[in-house]
Amino acid sequence: MARLSYVEKDRGSAEQEKILSQLTQKSGKIANLWKMWAHSPQTLEAFMPFYKSVMKGLLDAKLRELAYIKTSLVNDCAYCAGPHKSMGLRAGLTEQQIQDIDNYKSSSAFSEAEKLVLQYAEELTRNVKRTDDLLEQLKKHLTEGQIVELNLTIGMANLTNRFNVSFATDPD
Repeated sequence: MARLSYVEKDRGSAEQEKILSQLTQKSGKIANLWKMWAHSPQTLEAFMPFYKSVMKGLLDAKLRELAYIKTSLVNDCAYCAGPHKSMGLRAGLTEQQIQDIDNYKSSSAFSEAEKLVLQYAEELTRNVKRTDDLLEQLKKHLTEGQIVELNLTIGMANLTNRFNVSFATDPD
């Protein structure tokens, strides 16, 4: 059970209703994450363009989703891991890759670049720091712009994971 209430679109302030109307899916549904975050509509409104820009940036969608999923699994955030697994499948990840994320180091389902992305997500999430060798290895596969976006993806995943875990956001 969620630790805070959800702001419902038809029961919030004008500012809350405005941002929630922008986040209403074609199905008419609004993710619980956004309904919870709507308690601070100005920060949600500021976050959404950033989120969208990272999700559509230079980094290959498969790599981005691998990083988001791995970060969510490390943080034990089922709320984020589930939808991002679906997004990963739509981006081209295989069912085998999704199943093998926890054992990526020994799995043959991942390329060298994918394994490095998974390791990077794990190291940044667990330790905040990364090894110099790992960064040098990533540079062999990704541009500096892509590495920046990888960092931003992991940071964004950590933000949403901690938000959802700390408030016990209910699955949608």
